Amino acid sequence: MQNRKAAYDPHYLFLFLSLSFVVCASVGAEDLDYWQIVLTYDSEELTLMEASEMGPMRKKVRTPGLLGAPGVIECRAEWIDESGDLLATTEAQIPVGRRVAETSSDHSTEFMPQAGVIVIRIPGPAHGTTPRSIRLVPTQAKKFGGIVREDHKAFRELGSQDLLIENLKRVGQTSKVEGPISATKVRDTGDDGNRFVLVFVGDGYTAGNLSSGDYDTDISNLLNSFETNNSWSVFFDGTNFYRVDVESNEEGADEERGPGEPSPPPVDTYFNTSFWTQGLERLLDSDTVGEMRAIMAADDLVGVGVWDQIVMVVNSDKYGGSGGDVVVTSVNPGAATAIMIHELGHSFVGLADEYTSPYPGYPPGDPEPNVDFDTFLPMIKWHVWIGRDTDLPTPDIPANDGVVGAFEGARYLENGIYRPMRDCLMRTVSNPNFCKICNEAHILEYMRSVELTDNVVPPAGSAHKIEPPGMNFGVVPLPIEGFEYEWSLGGQVLEEAVKPELQVTQGDVTPDAQELKLVVSYPSPHVRQEVIEKTFVWYVQDSGADTFTPTPTRTHTPTFTLSPTQTFTSTETPTMTDTPTSTMVFTDTHTPTATATETSTQTSSPTLTETLTTTETASPSPTERLLEYDLNGDNTVNAVDLVMHLFNIESETSEVETVFDFSLDWQHERQGQ
Repeated sequence: MQNRKAAYDPHYLFLFLSLSFVVCASVGAEDLDYWQIVLTYDSEELTLMEASEMGPMRKKVRTPGLLGAPGVIECRAEWIDESGDLLATTEAQIPVGRRVAETSSDHSTEFMPQAGVIVIRIPGPAHGTTPRSIRLVPTQAKKFGGIVREDHKAFRELGSQDLLIENLKRVGQTSKVEGPISATKVRDTGDDGNRFVLVFVGDGYTAGNLSSGDYDTDISNLLNSFETNNSWSVFFDGTNFYRVDVESNEEGADEERGPGEPSPPPVDTYFNTSFWTQGLERLLDSDTVGEMRAIMAADDLVGVGVWDQIVMVVNSDKYGGSGGDVVVTSVNPGAATAIMIHELGHSFVGLADEYTSPYPGYPPGDPEPNVDFDTFLPMIKWHVWIGRDTDLPTPDIPANDGVVGAFEGARYLENGIYRPMRDCLMRTVSNPNFCKICNEAHILEYMRSVELTDNVVPPAGSAHKIEPPGMNFGVVPLPIEGFEYEWSLGGQVLEEAVKPELQVTQGDVTPDAQELKLVVSYPSPHVRQEVIEKTFVWYVQDSGADTFTPTPTRTHTPTFTLSPTQTFTSTETPTMTDTPTSTMVFTDTHTPTATATETSTQTSSPTLTETLTTTETASPSPTERLLEYDLNGDNTVNAVDLVMHLFNIESETSEVETVFDFSLDWQHERQGQ
């Protein structure tokens, strides 16, 4: 193959890669389960401490701290059996590095500990298959933060050693008392398998602190801060919290001193937390033993893979903390809650710091949802929030408090990069709330992490003959306010049916099969960039019918992602052997316009063999561009031909024959805000 033209459109490259990923990821998926892998490392060695199968859950599997990690090592995970044969090959992302609690004058430190713990959750061999070892082979490294690089031999040899799963060892205890003594679910909003689960563990709390209620009071104060924060309050009723009670022999943490003061005697605490880690006064962190104990406590008392985030609360009034898969915070009266929620903005949502103080060596870029290099309205990530008359760039003056625009200065730069609003908890730790864009990012990440419903009755996709007195259909939604419900039968919307349940009687149906559809949506005023909805379909007919012959169309499962806020969804007519399933779609609502207040709607449903025509002068949409490559006229797109056409590549032969079947119809809807 010879490349005739170096220039290409990266948008369509991303389209192709996205399609490839979806197809490849599905191959053999039924033979894989999720595993939690826990590694410890120091300057010389990487050690596998835990490899545990995770139980089934409805929520998305998350690697703790991955979104906010200063660096990510992408790996190929090779699972090896007793005979040395390859059981499975999957993908893994290893988060590396930690963040330091900010102060009003110093925001700029991320670091790579000399030793630490890493938790990853990845697909692995199915239940009943016994792997002997796992090999993590690095394929790519991504550096998102100004991480201090250490020459860790352990990571240089990653990929050359088999990490033995059999005969696993765990870090021994060094405290004089045994570890976690109990766990209390201090807020229970439903099944942990479909909730974001946060676990509090306390360090430096003695038996007296536990019995007096000091620890309980500190946790209650932190818990209340979630309910009052503008973002967490939205899904607070869909989040579960645990408190793990752990006895330490002494109160406080190591190195509770000021600059120039002599070091006090070490404090005997269970999780071994200390100030002045890496020589930074405010860097309050645990060591490898302590972090491993926290993970073991969460695993043993909450469940392997069930917890999503650990927050270690240290019994000290001194300002300090750190962020990562385990967030650490002191109980400083003026800053504890802000440190915790700010760090969760990194680890849960992947937000950028919006500070402008210099950070030498911090890599350039704007991958996070709350920063952007652009000031051209249609290209700004949050353009749907920007008003018609807003100046771009937006002057950083008091008159623009509360205005969404493009304010210069963020991500440790004073110039050339822009943030959505004047102030935010990601910019000022004393600010109790997030800006509108960071708030939206929290809501979207939460909704992506869980299913919108806890239960569906009867199962979606099932067929039923309706007999007197009728049959009930419906869903049990998340216990969060704001959901709306639209029912339709046989393609006709049932205007008065606005609840999550519906009774269908024999008089409502016909001898022919009809589609009963429920669309559950979350039309929040806090979300503009995406439409959050999920569709459920059943088939119903009169019990007097001899046979069941479905005729309606349904939403098909495959959704091919173009970007975090764009999807194409195919539709097809089902057969009785094609069991439909519910689908959740985050639909793109971006329509670049000259002004933010203009609204336009464009709907097209062409077949793949149709020739598209348009009166618009703009470039073809991704849908239109894709449809041009039904080269064989048989409703399929050849991946090799697609790439060759997109990038003007010429070849006489093709050794790869990968075909994507996009079905007969495509539907792409764009709705302006």
